[in-house]
Amino acid sequence: MNCIAYFSPPLLSNETLPQGFPSPFSNIPQPIARKAALALQRRLSGEEDWPHDFNEADSGKMFGVLVVKDGDGQIGYLAAFSGMLGGEWRLPGFVPPVFNQQVLDGFLPAGEDQLYEFEVQLDGLQSSPEFARLNEQLITLQGQRDMVLNALAVTHRARKALRQTQRATVDHTQREEVLIRLSFESQQDKRERRSLLDEWRNRLTPVEQQVGLIEQQLMALKQQRSRFSSRLHRKLFKAYRLSNRLGEEKSVSEFFDERLPPGGTGDCAAPKLIQYAHQQGLEPIALAEFWWGASPKGGIRHHGNFYPACRGKCQPILPFMLQGLDLQSREFNSLTFDDPDAPAIVYEDDHLLVVNKPSGLLSVPGKEIVDSVQSRLRQRYPDHDGLLLVHRLDMSTSGLLLVAKHRAIHKALQQQFIKRTVEKRYVAVLSKRLPESADGGTIELPLRVDYDDRPRQMVCADYGRMSVTHWQVIERGEETTRIYFYPHTGRTHQLRLHAAHRSGLDAPIYGDELYGEALGRLLLHAERLCFDHPVSGERIEMMAAVPF
Repeated sequence: MNCIAYFSPPLLSNETLPQGFPSPFSNIPQPIARKAALALQRRLSGEEDWPHDFNEADSGKMFGVLVVKDGDGQIGYLAAFSGMLGGEWRLPGFVPPVFNQQVLDGFLPAGEDQLYEFEVQLDGLQSSPEFARLNEQLITLQGQRDMVLNALAVTHRARKALRQTQRATVDHTQREEVLIRLSFESQQDKRERRSLLDEWRNRLTPVEQQVGLIEQQLMALKQQRSRFSSRLHRKLFKAYRLSNRLGEEKSVSEFFDERLPPGGTGDCAAPKLIQYAHQQGLEPIALAEFWWGASPKGGIRHHGNFYPACRGKCQPILPFMLQGLDLQSREFNSLTFDDPDAPAIVYEDDHLLVVNKPSGLLSVPGKEIVDSVQSRLRQRYPDHDGLLLVHRLDMSTSGLLLVAKHRAIHKALQQQFIKRTVEKRYVAVLSKRLPESADGGTIELPLRVDYDDRPRQMVCADYGRMSVTHWQVIERGEETTRIYFYPHTGRTHQLRLHAAHRSGLDAPIYGDELYGEALGRLLLHAERLCFDHPVSGERIEMMAAVPF
C-alpha cells in the first residue's frame, strides 16, 4: 500500500528543506516536519471514526511524521503511530509495522499458546484447594506455636526475676547451696523451651515440606516460563529486520549485544517511518513525533507537544537505519557556553564560593560536553585541588550554586543538604495559567529514571523515591503563571516533573524541552539559597536576580 500524503496546498517555493537529515533526538522539529505533523493533527481532530479513545485515562498515543521526497521529486509525508492503535497494527493512511507478519505467524501463535498453558498451570497450582488448605493449616499451627512460646517466655521471665531476687537476698551460710539450685532451675527452663521448640518443629515440618513442594513446583514453572518467554522474545525480535539506504539489513536483536531488547523496540513511530521509506524508495528529509490525547500515568507527555525519539529503544537502532543519508552533524564535545566570564561569583571567602550559573551551562562535565561550571572554576582556581560543587542544577536551569574550596568543607556542606537544613527557593514560569483557586500547596510524587528514555524521569509508585515540593503562586499572566518552588528533597528533575505531571500542577515550566515544549530557555531559576557557614556557623543568605 502507498501511504504517502502530499501537502495541500502544495509547498511554497520559499519553504526550504533542511540541509541534511536532522537528528531524530532533537527537541525542536524542523518547520517542514512541524507542518506535516499539524496536517496529521487536523486529521486526528476531524470527524474520522477512530477505533481508539485518545482522551480516556492513559490512552494517549505517540504519533510520528516523516517528510519524504518521492521518485518524481515531489515532497510529501508519511504517518505512523507507536505500537498498536485500537488493537490494530495496520490502519489506512499509516505505515505498517516493521516486523514480518509471515515470519511471526510461523511461530508466534504456538508460542503464545505455550505461554498461556504456563499461566493455566501456575494458576491451577496457586489456587488449588490443597495449597490453600496447607497454607491455612501452616498459618494456624505457627500462630498456636507462637502463643505457646510467648506464654512460656512470660513464665520464664517471672522465674528469672524471682531467682535474681533470691540471689540478692540469700544468707551467706546457704549461698552455695542456693546458687546451685537456682542454676539448675535456670537450666531446666532452657531445656523446657528447647523441648517445646522440638515438639512444634515436629508438628510443623511435615506441613512445611508439603507447602514447600508446591512452592518448588511453582518456582520451577515460573523459571520455565521465563526461559521460554526470553527465547520467544529473542525469536520475535529476529523478525524485526531493519534496513538503511546502503541496502544493509540487521535484526533488532543485533543492536543489544547479549541482552534482550526492551519490549516494544522497533514498534515506535520513528523506525516504522524510516523502514517504510527505505522499502518504497523514498528519501527521508525530516522527522517529528508528537503526543496525542490523555497524559500517561507515569511518564510526562502533553497533548499536541513534540518529543524526540526515545533513547532506550530507538537510540541503539536509528543511527544504523539512517546510514546512507546526508545527516546534520554536531560535535558535542566542542560546545562551549558563549560567555567566557560565566559563572559570576556572588560570594567568596577562603572556604567556599557561591556562583550564579547561567542557563545553558552544565554544572559538571557530561559525557559529551566538557564545558561546565566545575571545569571553569578549576581553571580559575588551579591551586584548589579539592574544588567541588556541593549540589547541581540542570543545564537549562539558572541560579545559585554552592561550591566548596576544600574536601572537608564540601563534606560539611553536604551534611546540611542531607539533613535538609539548607533553604532553597526557585522562581519558575509555567506554560499555563493556573486556576484562581490554586494559590499554593505541596506536591509529593515518587520519582525514578525512565529506563527506556534517559535522562527523563517518571512517576513510579512501586520503585520511585519520594519527592516533596512546596509551591506558591506569585502572579498570573494571560497564559502563564509565575510561582515560587521550595524543594524539600533533591530528586533529579524534581521541579520540572512536579510542574508538568498530571498529578502535580499539570503545567510544564515554560521552555522545558523534556517535559513540555522547547521555547527558548527554561524559565526556572534558583533565586535564593540559605545555609550555615561550616566554619563560622553564621547563617548565610544569598540572592540572585531572576533573569526573566
